[in-house]
Amino acid sequence: MNNQVYRVACGDYEAALAPALDRMLEMAGWLADSAIAGQRVLVKPNLLTDRAPEQAVTTHPALVRLVVRRLKAAGARVTVGDSPASAANLACVWERSGIGAVCAEEGVPLIALEQAGAETFTLDGFTFPIARPVLEADRIVNLPKVKSHSLTLLTAAVKNIYGTIPGYAKTTLHRQYPKPEVFGRLVRTLWRVMPPCWTLADAVVGMEGQGPANGRPVPLGFLAAAEDPFAMDRVLCAMLHIDPSRVPYLDARAEVPQPIGDPITVAAFDVPSGAHLLRLLPDWLVRRAGRIIWVRPAFSPEACVRCGLCVKACPVHALSLPAGAPVPLLNGQRCISCSCCHEICPKDAIRMTQSPVLRWVKVFKGME
Repeated sequence: MNNQVYRVACGDYEAALAPALDRMLEMAGWLADSAIAGQRVLVKPNLLTDRAPEQAVTTHPALVRLVVRRLKAAGARVTVGDSPASAANLACVWERSGIGAVCAEEGVPLIALEQAGAETFTLDGFTFPIARPVLEADRIVNLPKVKSHSLTLLTAAVKNIYGTIPGYAKTTLHRQYPKPEVFGRLVRTLWRVMPPCWTLADAVVGMEGQGPANGRPVPLGFLAAAEDPFAMDRVLCAMLHIDPSRVPYLDARAEVPQPIGDPITVAAFDVPSGAHLLRLLPDWLVRRAGRIIWVRPAFSPEACVRCGLCVKACPVHALSLPAGAPVPLLNGQRCISCSCCHEICPKDAIRMTQSPVLRWVKVFKGME
């Protein structure tokens, strides 16, 4: 697999987007011949939940539209598909993200991967399903949104493929593998069963802070492309000032390729101090000192609208919403710090917080 990473400056989703995309595709050479003509190509954006494009939670529909058009012009048989968070309403996701309108206007099928059947794999000690349309594609075009993430620190090329796991199975796997490093190995394993893939990352506007759904939109000003998703994410770590050893699905010892294209400078990119901090401590200590070492959600009574989505999304039933309670109630002994509640909250009413002892560990390790 070619580990070259390409990047092109792109300041907006309007006039700058099409020339930037075409220049990047020309550099990568992906559509230079007719090899893709007749192929079944599944475009996989990030459609985590029902947010508007300007909130920078989902892949921007303007990029999806242009990629679909370029693939169709090259003769590909294009579909678009994803499996949003299990607690999300699919119709709302399609509508608010703008992807439903794009697919209708461009005449391409939009597939809910949780409704299309799946094949189950057992590899590297993990058992997981992958949606059948993914496996039946000749090629995946992976369109991640570059964002911070409260569990894995970064979500981009590699992590976006987690959405090929259908429906509630994603939540179940969070419950089975709550520790960031084990979850990271699971995400790496998923790539062993993927068809050939091209990744085009949406970093025109990304998300920093308490991502992947409740952080802050941040102008990053570029697009990136790569065949190797791990190479892309290592380059993104270098650009965003992220230590790759803190991203559980990356091998920090691997070489960081020198990207081809425009020089891009990102002055600062804020990442959350979330569940990854538990990796700094041995398992036996975390298990025995769970009362004082934890990462848990905290709820804002001012912002919470009692929609119950976080309760529905929790894989270990650690949340409840009794009548009269202003916010959901947390059973701290059950919480596994997976951040599923945080990423589904539509009102930015949840923050992942650390215990005082864990905050002290962060200071001691020089992470503040």
